[in-house]
Amino acid sequence: MRQGDAAKTVSPIEAVRRYCLTACMGGQRSLVAGCVDADCPFHPLRLKEVPEGFGVRVVRVIRRFCLRCTLGDRGDIRRCREKAACPVWPYRIGVSPRKLKRLIAEKRRPKQLELPL
Repeated sequence: MRQGDAAKTVSPIEAVRRYCLTACMGGQRSLVAGCVDADCPFHPLRLKEVPEGFGVRVVRVIRRFCLRCTLGDRGDIRRCREKAACPVWPYRIGVSPRKLKRLIAEKRRPKQLELPL
């Protein structure tokens, strides 16, 4: 694949930062730094740093955020069509896109049939 053929997938923490910057605060970095919405799952990650002792993987925080966005409907997360508008869209399932592809391939791989003797 040539450079520029596909959009580069950013890291989960970078995707959170981009969401806070573009979708939430209109591109104002100072507003992101001064965000007071402590109820938002992205609040501790908004500055692109994982706090010391943070016991949850960033992709799981994104999943929690997506559940909040869809009012708890897991099916709506899979059917989400906001790919172009939402920077965290690739991580909405709760795993990295590469891992998701691998998990899907493993699930679809033919399995050996074991018959009793």
